[in-house]
Amino acid sequence: MNLSEPWSVKKQISWKTHKLMKLHSRYMKLPFSTLVLMIAVSHFEISGEALSATTNENHADSGFAKGADLSMLQYIEGHGVQYREDGKPKDALAIFKDHGCNYVRLRLFLQPNGTEGQVNTLDYTVKLARRIKQSGLRLLLDFHYSDGWADPTQQNMPKAWKGLSHKELVQRVYNYTRDTLAAFAKEGCVPDMAQVGNEVTNGMLWPDGGPFKATWGKDPLKVTGPDGVPVEEETGFDNLVDLLKAGIRAVRESAPANPIKIMIHVDQGGNQGVSKWFFDNCRKRNLAFDVIGLSYYPIWHGSMQDIANNLKFLAETYHKDIIVVETGYDTRGGSQGKLPFPLTAAGQKSFLEALILLVAATPDGLGKGVFYWAPEWIMGTKWNGPQWSGQWEDRALFDHSGNMLPALNVYHLNPSTPADGHTLH
Repeated sequence: MNLSEPWSVKKQISWKTHKLMKLHSRYMKLPFSTLVLMIAVSHFEISGEALSATTNENHADSGFAKGADLSMLQYIEGHGVQYREDGKPKDALAIFKDHGCNYVRLRLFLQPNGTEGQVNTLDYTVKLARRIKQSGLRLLLDFHYSDGWADPTQQNMPKAWKGLSHKELVQRVYNYTRDTLAAFAKEGCVPDMAQVGNEVTNGMLWPDGGPFKATWGKDPLKVTGPDGVPVEEETGFDNLVDLLKAGIRAVRESAPANPIKIMIHVDQGGNQGVSKWFFDNCRKRNLAFDVIGLSYYPIWHGSMQDIANNLKFLAETYHKDIIVVETGYDTRGGSQGKLPFPLTAAGQKSFLEALILLVAATPDGLGKGVFYWAPEWIMGTKWNGPQWSGQWEDRALFDHSGNMLPALNVYHLNPSTPADGHTLH
């Protein structure tokens, strides 16, 4: 919905949203995600856009992270790309903040080679982090512990760390994490949250801390064995937790007076079996952290009902805050298949709004935020970016000319304070 629409229209749809939330609590057999989709699809059919967000014009902190991973922003701007609102050039961070974004995520590599989006050196990231903090936005720092991309298909050992023993690697993770956070502190941009590893479902720092044959193969992640982990995989997970604990200890010690929240991040946000396998193993080894981070892209990670089920399971089983720390939705191209909304700019807006409402309705108020991944990733005429970046351009929250898309208005949504003053939890 255009934010210039009459207040009475926005109030009507916000009331409808809250009424369905109440219905969910009354009729638990009807999945919450079904209710959210009913709201969004209903309004989509009427206006071509998603339901009206309950807006927070002053952008007060609701405690719900409405975030964006803007790791490429500085690089893209350096190649002449301009971002626009209503056709007029505007600072990208100002666009996000003015529309209700309150958190920015930045990834960090050790010695990236500068290709295929791998540009996030320490100097680059500190400079961008300082700008983010000066803009009044909170910061989530994503340690990859690799020279390049780290995910369940690749958790490559940094070149400078190859040949180290497990004990030496544990110490190196601690030292590197400690020294990195000291560099951020020196520049006045201490993160509010730190992610120790990126999508570590299949381990990190291979071959010391993974991969796990029990959970990874040519097919999407699957759990095998009666207890999820065959006996032969126990040692590998022990190593992973040693490495995670080293990073966590460094984060804890870096800011004792104002603790940095610690996130452990896995992919497969819609896969309850994998989530149980991973976090049961973490709990068995007494891994202490604050936030469960999930990646959820509906083209890879299941339906919205799948992630709704997993959010409920995680909240009721582990009693930790949960953030969907990566998501995205295409505006064109490909086949819609089983995707919940059309592959259009309006469909993208409907998806993001529905996902925020799903996360906000996690039991016990444990759904704490949603981060959109690479919303700034557009190429522009002056930027000869990586060839494969086209797929991410179609998921960006700007069109190919840098104009803001409707989904950015979803950041105005304040899911914890509906119009009638009740909470959504």
